[in-house]
Amino acid sequence: MESRHYLKGVSSMNFKQWEEATTLPVPIKVTEELVHAYYEAASIPNNASQHVPPALPMIFYQYINVPWFQEQSFIHKDQVFHYEHPISIGDTLQCTVSLISVEKRRQFLVLHQELIGRNEHKNIIFLAKSTLLKEAE
Repeated sequence: MESRHYLKGVSSMNFKQWEEATTLPVPIKVTEELVHAYYEAASIPNNASQHVPPALPMIFYQYINVPWFQEQSFIHKDQVFHYEHPISIGDTLQCTVSLISVEKRRQFLVLHQELIGRNEHKNIIFLAKSTLLKEAE
């Protein structure tokens, strides 16, 4: 398998090389602390309920090494969530991110990616589809 290295300070990246790539699975345990951190980050009052907010998976990205994110900044255009089962406090999910496609539209690169969370039986619990924009170089 080919090894890929990154140089600090290099802003140019060939995103097409990562098209159809998927990260290694990362186990993420949904804890009360994680849910509380989400509420704080989103400036949402936490009423101390056991409710897991539907957009919680957005903070899972911080635990996953996504190679096409290295030293890059994006505009987050949109996000769509699909749930097969609700997420509960105490769940441990195996999460991966896949870069589905990369296309150029006008002066932007448009990246379509998916964050998928699976349970211990490898069943999909949620699928989060994102569209990211980056100014083309």
